[in-house]
Amino acid sequence: MKNDLKYFTLPNILTLLNLLAGSFAIFFATTVVIDNLFIASYFVLIALIFDFFDGWTARKLNQVSVFGKQLDSLADLVSFGVAPAVIIFQMLKHAMKIKELTLDLPLEQILIVSTPILLVAAAALRLAKFNINDKQEKNFLGLAVPASALFFVSFPIIFSMDSGKSYEFILLKLINGSSPMEVDLAIIGMYLYVFPLKWLYIISIFVFAVLQLINVSMFSLKFDGLSFKNNASRYVFSGVAFLMLLMLQFLALPFIVIIYILFSVVDDIIKLFIKK
Repeated sequence: MKNDLKYFTLPNILTLLNLLAGSFAIFFATTVVIDNLFIASYFVLIALIFDFFDGWTARKLNQVSVFGKQLDSLADLVSFGVAPAVIIFQMLKHAMKIKELTLDLPLEQILIVSTPILLVAAAALRLAKFNINDKQEKNFLGLAVPASALFFVSFPIIFSMDSGKSYEFILLKLINGSSPMEVDLAIIGMYLYVFPLKWLYIISIFVFAVLQLINVSMFSLKFDGLSFKNNASRYVFSGVAFLMLLMLQFLALPFIVIIYILFSVVDDIIKLFIKK
C-alpha cells in the first residue's frame, strides 16, 4: 500500500463524492419536513455507489494508498454512520410524535429518541478496527458499516412507496383478483405503515451496533476472480439479491441485508466443517 500523499486521484475524488452525498443526506434529514427523509436516504444510496467504486477504481488503477484508506473511513463515518443515525433519529421522533428534542421531555423519551447515536459510535469503532487490521480484504470482521446504513435508510424509502398504506388497499387487491405476491406485498406494507415502529427501530439499532463490533467473519463482495468455487457465496447471494430486487423493488432492501448476514453465518459454519 502506497504512502504517498495525493489529494485528487480518481479514487479519492470518488471518496469525496461519497462524503458530499452523505453530507447532503444529513442536510436534508435535519429539516423538519418528513418527506425530506426520503431524499436523504437516496443520497445515502448514492454515497454507497461512490463507496463501491472508489475501492474498485483504486485496485484497478493500482492507486491503493494509506491516505485513501483513511479518507475512505472518514467519509464512511459521515455517510454511513452519522447520516443513517440522523435519519432514524427523525423517524423515531415521528413515531413517538415528538416535535423537538428538548430537556423538557421525560427522561425516558430523551433516552429512546437518542438511541441512534449508538450507530455513530459503533461505526467509528468498526472503521477504526478496519483501518488497523490488514486481514479484512476478502472477509470482514463484523458487519460492514455500509451494510448497516443500507438497512436503516431503507425504511424512509419503503415508506415513500404508495402501496400497502391501508386495509382498504389490501381488500381492493383481493377483490380485483390480484396475485398472491401483490397481496403479500400489501400486507407487508400495511404492517410497516399501520403498526408502531418505535420498538422495531430501537431493537434494530442495538442489534446492528453489536453486529458491527463482534468479530464474526462476513464475506465481502470483492470477487476473487471469476471462479465459482472461490466466489460461491458471492454469486449465490448476488443472484438472490437481484431476484429480490426484481420482485420486491425497494421493499427488498432491509431483507437483502438480513439475508447477507445469514449467508455469512452459514458460510462460516460450512467452512468450519470443511476444515474439520
